[in-house]
Amino acid sequence: MGRPKHYSLEIASRCQRLIEQISDSIGEHERLVDEWGGPLRTTFLLAMSTPMIVLPMERLFKPAFGHGGVADDRPLDQSLGDRVHATFADQRPFGDAGFFVPTTWSYVPSFPYFPVAPAWPQEAFEALGRSEAVEAAAAAPAADVMKCLRNALSHGGIAYLDEAGRQTDDATNMLGFAAFPRQNDRAHLRLLRISVDGYQQFLRAWADWLADSGVQSTLDDRGPGWLDEEVARSD
Repeated sequence: MGRPKHYSLEIASRCQRLIEQISDSIGEHERLVDEWGGPLRTTFLLAMSTPMIVLPMERLFKPAFGHGGVADDRPLDQSLGDRVHATFADQRPFGDAGFFVPTTWSYVPSFPYFPVAPAWPQEAFEALGRSEAVEAAAAAPAADVMKCLRNALSHGGIAYLDEAGRQTDDATNMLGFAAFPRQNDRAHLRLLRISVDGYQQFLRAWADWLADSGVQSTLDDRGPGWLDEEVARSD
C-alpha cells in the first residue's frame, strides 16, 4: 500500500505494526543501550504514539464535536465516525471505551499548575499513586482523558517515571502526562499515569478499535486507489 487514504486509522495501524515488529529489537540493541544508558523502547513508543493519538483526535474527534480541525476523515467511513461520536458523546466514561485497558491508568482531573519541564512536585506523584486516581480514570469522560493525552503528546507534557511512579534517570517503568484542562484554565493541570507495558497494550487496543470498521481490510484487499474512486462517486 502506498500513501494513506484514511489517515486516522491507517497511520495508527501502521505505527502499531512498527511497534510490534521493532519494539523488542530496540530493547536488545547493544549500541543504543551503550550510547543512551538503556534501551530506547519508551522513546520509540512515544514517537509512534504521537501520530497514533494526535491524527485521529484531529481528524475524527474534533470534527465530530464541532471543534474544527484541518481535515475530517468521517466521510471516508461512516461507521467509524458514528463509533467516535458514540464513545465520546454525553460525558461517557473512559472505562466504557473499547480501547480502555483496566487498572493501567491513573487520572487526576484537576491539580494546581506547576512547570512540567523541571522535576514534578511530589504531591503530583502522590495524587497519581492513590487508588482514587485509578478509579477516576475509569469514571472520567473518555473525551477528557484522550484530550489530556493528545495535548500532553503534542505539547511535551511528558515525564519518565520509575516503578514507584517517581521521576527517574534510570529504567523507565511508567509515563506521566500533563495538560491544561481547557484553554481558559491555566491555573490547573490534568494528570495521567500509566505503566510502559500498559501504554503499549493501550496503543494496540486503540489501533484495533480504530480499524474495527472494515475499511482497513478493504484497503488491503483493493489497493490504494479504490477509496479515491468511492469518494468521487459519492460527491
